[in-house]
Amino acid sequence: MSSATPPRADLAGPGAAPGTAPVAVPEIRVPAPSTTSGYLVFGTGRLDESFARGGIVHLLEHLVMRRLGALDIEANATTAPHHLSFEAHGTPGVVREFLERVVAAIAGLGTLTDEEVLAEKRVIDHEMRSWSPHPSLSAIRERLGVRGEALGAVDPPGRCFLTTAEVVDHARRHLVRENAMLVVVGDAPESVDLGALPAATTTLPDRGALTLLPLVTPGFVRRPGAPVSISVLGSRADPRHTVAVNVLDVLLYERVRTEEQLAYLAEVDTQDLDHDLNQVTFVCDAVEDDAAAAALTVVRLLRRIAAEGLPDGILERGRHRALALLDHPGWIAARAHEDAARTLLGRLVVPPDQERAQVLATSGEDVRSWLADALPSLLAVLPDESDPKLEAELRSMGLVLADPPPPPMTGRSFRPKPFRGTPSRVRLVLDEHAIGVVGPELSVAVPDEDLVGVEDTAEGFLVVGVDGTTIPVAVGDWWGASAPLTAYLARVPAGLRVPDAATCPCPRPDR
Repeated sequence: MSSATPPRADLAGPGAAPGTAPVAVPEIRVPAPSTTSGYLVFGTGRLDESFARGGIVHLLEHLVMRRLGALDIEANATTAPHHLSFEAHGTPGVVREFLERVVAAIAGLGTLTDEEVLAEKRVIDHEMRSWSPHPSLSAIRERLGVRGEALGAVDPPGRCFLTTAEVVDHARRHLVRENAMLVVVGDAPESVDLGALPAATTTLPDRGALTLLPLVTPGFVRRPGAPVSISVLGSRADPRHTVAVNVLDVLLYERVRTEEQLAYLAEVDTQDLDHDLNQVTFVCDAVEDDAAAAALTVVRLLRRIAAEGLPDGILERGRHRALALLDHPGWIAARAHEDAARTLLGRLVVPPDQERAQVLATSGEDVRSWLADALPSLLAVLPDESDPKLEAELRSMGLVLADPPPPPMTGRSFRPKPFRGTPSRVRLVLDEHAIGVVGPELSVAVPDEDLVGVEDTAEGFLVVGVDGTTIPVAVGDWWGASAPLTAYLARVPAGLRVPDAATCPCPRPDR
């Protein structure tokens, strides 16, 4: 670095009187280094896992990184709901070496040992103690009908019991060249040899379409401990989308965080749901007393914008923010990474130059009409602890309780004995094709065809349905039901059973 005196910037201090000389502040400017980013992305994620084998992609991520040995570069790996990726940043040579080491590690997973698998299970246990999902995922789970603790759990219950053979099998089916994409941002390496990446031996299964919570009018749900989140659905193909999202980010942050001071965190997050369907979610960490006020502020503001248009100046600020992100080096790399995952999944990819043109062409009326079109899909996720008056106010604004009525249940019922947490009038119901519980205000069933897992517990077992429905069954608490429950467990496929957590070789922190 040169020893010459750095240039000085003239900045007016906050207390400077009009007409006084600006305060000079020392400044050092360093040229930004040229950095190459490399990503190896695979089209496999949480959606490829069964309930009983949940966590297998995250475990694979750890095992591959473990086999790379010591790394003196900026490198990482990420497991997402839809994809798995390995990334490195640095010089072209460093990025090439990292990616080729990843490929070699994947090719050598056939020699994986039980000791390696157990060691990484313990590492993940430690990692999960301090990790929590982004609050916007609560809205996604509601959209997908996941209301029980099971499918929405951060740490899948079956992870500790995954065998080495199961991990290797998943890698052979999903970590293959037909399910991979290489992304390089910046100066490209001379060549990256991916020839050692295994070839597919089976056809990848079709994930199928997502089934969303049906909302024909705006709705709301209450969930214990949930943060405030207000979400709407949009399409990435919509030319109004990018500016509208950035306008909301600027406007809602200022209103909820700066002006009303109802929360510390206040931000807009977007998540892909299907081919081109995108969930746009405003989340805030409003304290208990302010949760109702924050939710009402956001809903009222969105409705007013949809009816009357944007406040002065907000459109240009939202457009400026969108363009700044499209030009940001870190955003460019992240965007290329996301587009690779979308391509592997057969989802819509909007080229950056097309998105830039759309940003420049979007008007205030476009943003207003985008929001008006999206409001019928509005879903508010609210904490149970918020003001009881909130529900009446939301209903007065046209929002309805989005929880569907419980399904009907028939079959032989068994009289329960009184036990903790279960109303005395609730009965267990079993027939040849389903299990459920029925009460005066409760009727929940899991048909055998919708069963995704049975988790053993110290007191009995937990039945998990495809939409996240959970039914805890303490065998000794149901009079006369021992033989029918034994018969029910006998018909559950072995692949859907999760062993008793007490036998877990790496104890989970929540047990």
